[in-house]
Amino acid sequence: MPELLFLLLPVAAAYGWFMGRNSAKHSELKGRANVTRNLSSGLNFLLTDQEDKAIEQLLELLDIEAATIDTYLALANLFRRKGDWDKAIRIHEKLHQLSLPKPQAQQIQFELAKDYFSAGIFDRAEKLLQELVKSDLLREQVLKQLFSIFVATHDWHKAVALTAQVEKTQSKSLRIALANIQSEALLASITKVEAITDTPANATDNSIAWQQLSDTYPMSVRPRFELATLYLAQQQHTQAKHCLLALLQQKPQWSAEVLPLLAQCEFTADEWYQLLTTLAEKQQNISARIYLADWLNEHGSSKAAEHFLLDKLRQQPSIRLFQKLLQLRQQQSPVAAEVLSQVEDLVNAYLASKVLYSCRNCGFKTRQQYWLCPSCQQWETVEPITGIDGR
Repeated sequence: MPELLFLLLPVAAAYGWFMGRNSAKHSELKGRANVTRNLSSGLNFLLTDQEDKAIEQLLELLDIEAATIDTYLALANLFRRKGDWDKAIRIHEKLHQLSLPKPQAQQIQFELAKDYFSAGIFDRAEKLLQELVKSDLLREQVLKQLFSIFVATHDWHKAVALTAQVEKTQSKSLRIALANIQSEALLASITKVEAITDTPANATDNSIAWQQLSDTYPMSVRPRFELATLYLAQQQHTQAKHCLLALLQQKPQWSAEVLPLLAQCEFTADEWYQLLTTLAEKQQNISARIYLADWLNEHGSSKAAEHFLLDKLRQQPSIRLFQKLLQLRQQQSPVAAEVLSQVEDLVNAYLASKVLYSCRNCGFKTRQQYWLCPSCQQWETVEPITGIDGR
């Protein structure tokens, strides 16, 4: 009898293993069925615009099935784009509580910070982002988001404190942003000093500060532009000329802004002609062609200026060149001046309704120059427009 029991032990063990395996499979199948049922229920709520119930139903799945994180991230981002920040926050907060691999957890934390920023909860967004600023994977994105917060709150000093982190990236746009933020901080400091002392700030100290910014961030337009306008205000035309010529070499598309300032500096007739010719021919710049027509009218003849404008109009139609041609014709023909003046009034009315600047990043259009695009929040992307209405 004991021998028979000994022989039956392997059979009992095999039976126990078989039943246990079937029980595990049954539990797994039951769990999957619950997941499928909850998922289907959540999707039905979404399709019937019952979003709150849908979110509750779908969030329950996170305790069961954490492998579909990307699906939840996509859903939360959809809510954020729609402006439903509270729903996006709820999903991202739930995801943030899960135990996930570090890269995935950091990405979720970054998305949650963007939710808080979109909802205007800047302090929470800043706290989460400051924790991520040393992440090699997300550093550039995190810094840009932090800069957006500091621009919105005018906490320029906080942005300046991140200079070392910016230097660890290869981002040109971050350096341009930092140059502009430091420019804003410098202007705020100058204004504060003038308000306290009730006297103008020290011009020499200001020029040194702008020069340091210009040297530190040569890819940025603003420090050099501010320095040039300061030199002009101080009647230091040679220094202003040097800054503005360097600026034109860097950004010839800014001619419409720079040439009126350069016209205040000292040039020989030949130097001015050579500069305008280079911009007019190589860069096809409208403002340079208008200034060149004036130069030809003054140093040559009105006929030479008129022929020059007609030739350029055939090459590149431009309302502003046509406007200049009307002005020259009125000078040449007093008889036709009245009629031409009426035409010029129509052209002026047309141009008065046109934008002067556009953002090369998002296409935002405006008649006012901005260092920071009001639409896409990018620094130094709003530039004078080109084309038939361009300058």
